[in-house]
Amino acid sequence: MKNCPNCKINIGGTFEECPLCQGALLGDATVDHFPVSANVKQRNLIQNIILFLLLSAAVLTLIVDFIFIGGKHIHFGLIVTLWVFLIIYINYRFMRNHDILSQMITLVMMLASFGAVVTELIIGYRGISVHYIVPAFITAALVANFVLSFIDKAGDYNVIFYILWSVLLGVIPFLVLLIRGSRASIAWDICFVISLLVLIGLMVFKGKKVISEVQKRLHF
Repeated sequence: MKNCPNCKINIGGTFEECPLCQGALLGDATVDHFPVSANVKQRNLIQNIILFLLLSAAVLTLIVDFIFIGGKHIHFGLIVTLWVFLIIYINYRFMRNHDILSQMITLVMMLASFGAVVTELIIGYRGISVHYIVPAFITAALVANFVLSFIDKAGDYNVIFYILWSVLLGVIPFLVLLIRGSRASIAWDICFVISLLVLIGLMVFKGKKVISEVQKRLHF
């Protein structure tokens, strides 16, 4: 039977990670207590098919890009491969289902922003990604955090993370405006205003729940 060195518990079955702390388990696997349902097997098959298609698309575009097309051109194979691996990583994190929703939104925003900047560098950098696409992604993540904080029924504890990630996201446009000043695009101005409105809204509508949750956790 496997055991978790962190939680000091024994866990039966073929788990690779502790269900409590997600740490690596030690010891030998045992027979699973519950059989894998047909739905789980079908979902795993679909995921493997999608993974195969994505990786095949990346490999084929790289072959066409660097072997069959000569001369100076935009390396579209690199762009396809970049986004394929970003999609695979996001899907992996999502299927693990260990991330709080606000954290997942922020992760997707960061990876999408990274992908947009690298894509523009491959095509030919003109500043569109940094000046317009990235602030648009941050604004979308802020609005999504605000809306989902009212929809998420997982508990008041998650509201703390919606506020935390909104604050962290709001720092980005603040720093951009602080450093670039009037040279920053209007997209960053809008992003900064949205970040302030989201933070104010979360504190007004969810502030009491956050204070109550903190008091409960810290035993005030």
